[in-house]
Amino acid sequence: MSAGQFQALVLAGGRGSRLGGADKAGLLLHGRRLVDRAVDAARRAGASRVVVIGPDTAGTLADAVLREDPPFSGPLAAIAAGLPELTAPWTMVLACDLQRPAAVASALAAAHAAALAEGSAGDGALLRDADGRIQWLAGIYRTQALRTACTALGDGVANAPVRRVLGELDLQQLPVDNDTSSDIDTPQALERARQKERNTMGQYLPPEALEDWLTAAAAELELDASAVDIATVLDAAKHVAHEVARPAAPLSTFLLGLAVGSGKGDLAGLSAQLIERAHRWADEHPDE
Repeated sequence: MSAGQFQALVLAGGRGSRLGGADKAGLLLHGRRLVDRAVDAARRAGASRVVVIGPDTAGTLADAVLREDPPFSGPLAAIAAGLPELTAPWTMVLACDLQRPAAVASALAAAHAAALAEGSAGDGALLRDADGRIQWLAGIYRTQALRTACTALGDGVANAPVRRVLGELDLQQLPVDNDTSSDIDTPQALERARQKERNTMGQYLPPEALEDWLTAAAAELELDASAVDIATVLDAAKHVAHEVARPAAPLSTFLLGLAVGSGKGDLAGLSAQLIERAHRWADEHPDE
């Protein structure tokens, strides 16, 4: 294992009290659960293993799911619970309710790589928003430093403030705008995030309404209409329109056709790949 390799903890065990007790991890944004977006972001940023700390239902895409003891005893207890599952020298910590987890994880991974190259990694790095607030649950930390600090506290990690441990570490603060570091911890924040999603939605005909046109168009271009799964193509177009922009949908489906035609893979697999890229685009470009 390389000296710079990292694994990740996604914290998903909160009560969601500011959301009226809702299961925060299971809330949907861009068609996916918040916890799944965070797990995917950590993995795509380079985490070799991702562990979710929260209820069993929160771990669908994770390598493991654990619960802090006792439940709802805070993020520091969650970190302490997850550390035994990790073997990498560095640990990325992400809250499950980040609105832009892909942007956060990417920024942390890039800063981590740069600090290692410069020999200035210290105990890690974390985000600081435009108002100067430290984002303790959007950071990458030296695993041994976390272990040492949590072990020293013992049972005292339960309900202890995160800064009690992380505030003692030698950490680089990465300045970001408030939009990048924002989380979804109130009904208002959730509504704002979903409103952005609704603003990009288009209207689509059902697949069966397009069968006649598919037959006519395929005949005109001397193509086999049976090779085209309308639902799969429309699903890809829908996700691209939602997550990127409406004009990107026809462009993307054209690229999808080129990829299938050139033997890059089958329609279903390439469509799934394109949809996943559209999801990440939405995380990286929330205001576009």
